[in-house]
Amino acid sequence: MDTEDRCTPLAGQIQALRSGNKNAILATLKEIRSKGSVSILPELFQVMLVQEDEQILGEITHLLNDLKDKEAAEILALAISNPEFAPIQHILVGACWQNGLSFGKYIDVFAEVLISADYQAALEAFTVLEEAVGEVGPEKRKSVSDRLESKINEVGDLKKPLVSAMVNTLKSC
Repeated sequence: MDTEDRCTPLAGQIQALRSGNKNAILATLKEIRSKGSVSILPELFQVMLVQEDEQILGEITHLLNDLKDKEAAEILALAISNPEFAPIQHILVGACWQNGLSFGKYIDVFAEVLISADYQAALEAFTVLEEAVGEVGPEKRKSVSDRLESKINEVGDLKKPLVSAMVNTLKSC
């Protein structure tokens, strides 16, 4: 996807995504993949919330996993921290480590997911945090480490090893 503003195609893409027509949605997703703008991402998140068709959900997930536009990182981080998108949070977080974009700027968002989300999303966030640790300075690493340590007794037993391992990773860098 490129960041060039294409108002008319964008409006058409949004209309097709909202149409409920499986063929139109799949065709639009193919178009977005080749010449879409990151500004369509919030609309894709909305589609994911209401869509039950596994093929459409799979195509959107693959598209998110393949994002390469740096501007997408901020849009994903904002969606991940938005309670409206909690039902798809694990997919959004998973896309972050799979697409290889830089998320160091948003390390606090992923630390919060590690603390407060279900195990699946927390595991995905752990992976993003592991990759982002080298992108942040020592003060930020300490701040995130302190936050995680302060919450370790509040997370479930299943997530405690993840939180503990991340604290150790943050301290050892």
